[in-house]
Amino acid sequence: MLVANAKSRRGAHLLEEATAVLRGYGLEIEGATLFPNPQTLARSVAKYMSENRPYVIVGGGDGTVGAVARLFADRESVLGVLPFGTGNAFARDLGIPISIAGACEVLARGQVAKVDLGLIEDRAFVNVATVGLSTLIALNLDSGAKRYLGRLAYLAALVRALALVRPFRVDLELDGVLHEFDSMQVVVGNGRFHAGPFPVLPEASLTGGWLAVYALASRRKSDLLRMAMHLRGGRHVEMDQVRSYAAQSGHISTRPVRRVTVDGEVCLRTPIRFAIRPGALRVAAATSGPALGP
Repeated sequence: MLVANAKSRRGAHLLEEATAVLRGYGLEIEGATLFPNPQTLARSVAKYMSENRPYVIVGGGDGTVGAVARLFADRESVLGVLPFGTGNAFARDLGIPISIAGACEVLARGQVAKVDLGLIEDRAFVNVATVGLSTLIALNLDSGAKRYLGRLAYLAALVRALALVRPFRVDLELDGVLHEFDSMQVVVGNGRFHAGPFPVLPEASLTGGWLAVYALASRRKSDLLRMAMHLRGGRHVEMDQVRSYAAQSGHISTRPVRRVTVDGEVCLRTPIRFAIRPGALRVAAATSGPALGP
């Protein structure tokens, strides 16, 4: 089965092309359906899972994939990802190219890998959950600009978010240990990459069995900008103002309450609980890649 989110940046235009390419590789695509939003898509995928479909391919961004990921947890069915969104961090983690030709080659000829699944409240997440600047960026993204400008739309949203971001108090409990500090950005990562090609932590992996967590422990916007400049290669963890952790579960509360972004979708508010289910997802992936571990 092949399903796609019509609201993802490229979904409506590329579903037909992807179906033809996948069939050219010999895959028997029983149905290819476009859905108006991730919620209706998820309901359809739930039906397919009740029928024990062996392979369900989902076209969309991280939010779309995150909306269906929990349905695949600890099941034999394989989740395939066509990167129709804007960020596509989970696809990057799996070594899936952004092009239709490259993505379909991995989906048809790659490996089946078991990767970790993040949980936050009653939701699943495949990439990151964030509090602070990233949420303001998401709130300031114009959907039309995102569709037509792609990643350039994030630049305008970033400028607006930097003007609006304010410090907040964080109580971060990780595996029973409490950490307290002021912050403007907290990131909890299931995957390796976020915000484009930047590692959540240098050692982050989709198969490590732990969540990668970092936070800016500062009230200064200058430190926030310095952290952003150090994200490449994971060098942000070298800053004295950045705290980094590995954990299997945790809890975040803030003063005042802050909104939470999960896989690019602003959908929760603090306080939140989160955890990880190691190796819970069977996914189609490239045969090698740093995000999948050794």
